[in-house]
Amino acid sequence: MKVFVGPASHLEGSIRVPPSKNYTSRYIWVSALAEGESVIEHPATNEDAQALMACCRQLGADMRVDGERLLIKGFGASPSPAGVLDPGNGGLILRLLLPVGLLLPELKFVTSYPESLGQRPQGDLLAALRQLGAETRDVDGHLPITIRRGRTLTQRAVTVSGRVSSQFATALLMIAPLLGGLAISITDGLVSQPPLATTLQVMAEAGIPPQANWDRLFFQVPGGTYRSGRYRVPGDYPAASALLAAAALVPSEVTLYPLDPDDQQGEKEVIPYLRQMGVGIETKDHTVTIRGGTPLSAQDFNGEKAIDAVLSMAAVACFTAGRTTFSQVANLRWKESDRIGDLACELRKLGVKVQVTADGFVIDGNPAGYEGGIELEGGQDHRLVMTFAVLALRTQKGLVINGAEHVRKSYPDFFTALAALGVDVRM
Repeated sequence: MKVFVGPASHLEGSIRVPPSKNYTSRYIWVSALAEGESVIEHPATNEDAQALMACCRQLGADMRVDGERLLIKGFGASPSPAGVLDPGNGGLILRLLLPVGLLLPELKFVTSYPESLGQRPQGDLLAALRQLGAETRDVDGHLPITIRRGRTLTQRAVTVSGRVSSQFATALLMIAPLLGGLAISITDGLVSQPPLATTLQVMAEAGIPPQANWDRLFFQVPGGTYRSGRYRVPGDYPAASALLAAAALVPSEVTLYPLDPDDQQGEKEVIPYLRQMGVGIETKDHTVTIRGGTPLSAQDFNGEKAIDAVLSMAAVACFTAGRTTFSQVANLRWKESDRIGDLACELRKLGVKVQVTADGFVIDGNPAGYEGGIELEGGQDHRLVMTFAVLALRTQKGLVINGAEHVRKSYPDFFTALAALGVDVRM
């Protein structure tokens, strides 16, 4: 699907941001791994959530939607043989599900997105599963993947690399109680620490609090069963970052809610970052109000703790006075697209001066904006699509974005929200 997004002179309105994608996935999974019925209030309804729900149903969970609540009766430590699971285009979804192969004789994973999820590396998690006795069949660490239970689990310690993604450690942590407990050591450093902190929070809410030594990257999880519970999903800071970026670039008064200032989402770091650039932002309780359109000064951005907001901030950097260096974001190469290489390629089409570095990229901003009037490729990546929509607001002729339907992965109503704020959106 192609969408045209036109230039904007003013944005105004109040937008309810979607529920957190990361919290929703973890709450669904911990509820499926519990026995008894859990209730999730205000869950996300994006494609990732739908894919995880479908896979959980195949594994034996009973799920039903009741208004803005999701009711889940879990399968606990006894999943049903599912045969083949398709996690859609969800990297976290696949990684949460892979360790279930330790509880079943055999489980195969495929994807309907071979050019996106099919290209994302899973080898580090597969290596950890083999340490625990699994037999794996894969394509050089990529889908399709088959997990066989293999020998009886006797090892209670496992190492996993944190260089590519923290999701590998999340997957092991969340399955650990059902395996009788595990000691998990993360090697090669850890990218994206906040999502792992979210995992620990959700596990503790479900009655299994891991012991964490962040300095050593060592985690001890006791054996046991998750208890069913009632969970409330906060608003999604990564999604909000795209709207914050849009409001920063043109004269605006935009209020976003609900955004919990005390949750574990690292992407909330964009609020003080935008203030440093010269954007007026007011936070109160669970609302954020942004007044944009002022001249912006370039500020370097270490995106390690706010990885899912880096592309939104890159859109803002394109219009600043000065040079912005984005660092500690090398793992963006292994997302739904190569979010460094693909972003740079499309920005250059627009006329943006961008350089790729070993751990990120550098943008030389142009406060005057860009001509536009061209088509950019979304690369089957929701973050790229939203970033290009933000860029369009400060072009003379707007932009056509190809593959715009992929916003459904995290923010199905993104273009509706932009239109509600006054943006010219044509589908």
